[in-house]
Amino acid sequence: MPEPIVATVMSRSPVVVTPELTFKQVACALLASDAGVVPVVHGRMPLGVITENDVLLNLEFHGGLDPAPLILGSASRRRRRKACATTASELMSSPAPTIACSAGLSDAVRRLGTPGSPALCVIDEIGQLAGLLARRDLLAIYRRSDDELAAEIQAAVERDRSRPAREPAELAVHVEAGAVRLEGALTYRSQVEHAVFAASRVAGVIAVHSNLTYDIDDMLVTGF
Repeated sequence: MPEPIVATVMSRSPVVVTPELTFKQVACALLASDAGVVPVVHGRMPLGVITENDVLLNLEFHGGLDPAPLILGSASRRRRRKACATTASELMSSPAPTIACSAGLSDAVRRLGTPGSPALCVIDEIGQLAGLLARRDLLAIYRRSDDELAAEIQAAVERDRSRPAREPAELAVHVEAGAVRLEGALTYRSQVEHAVFAASRVAGVIAVHSNLTYDIDDMLVTGF
């Protein structure tokens, strides 16, 4: 079963700003955004992103008027520079973190797990902004109902049931609070392996417990 892609869960109409917008306009845009980050765009091309933390540096350093410490690393210099920003182009971090619409969710999760990456600009095949993917968008996957998950798992494993078998296969899918339990007797070991794998790849499943049995080990290596 193919992994769900970024396009299925991204926010399709994110709040965006343009480089020339003022500090206050950016702050208002962030208040209107649920993601805590806004892309900076030229046309539909993402140039960078601005986070809530970027704006709050103005408060931390009092508009950059605080005296600089004697020893100042590169990260601190960037923070103080943003504290003096008055436009979106001065506030943004560039280049924008991007990911393709067709990328798998596991790739997106790895990217968003990096410190300093609260959201990804989702781009289409010509590099234009198609949406925004934030951690909150991924968390929404776990709101799927148990019945919806069970139906998708059943459909995912059904295609492997058409293989010739000595007797009809029996497979039951039980889902409780996102945790899956597979019960039944299948003919081939490969069918069991596929069922567990397919269930684990359904977005929103938090665990898979298999009580499946099989009659024939078609994965056994012989001839040695």
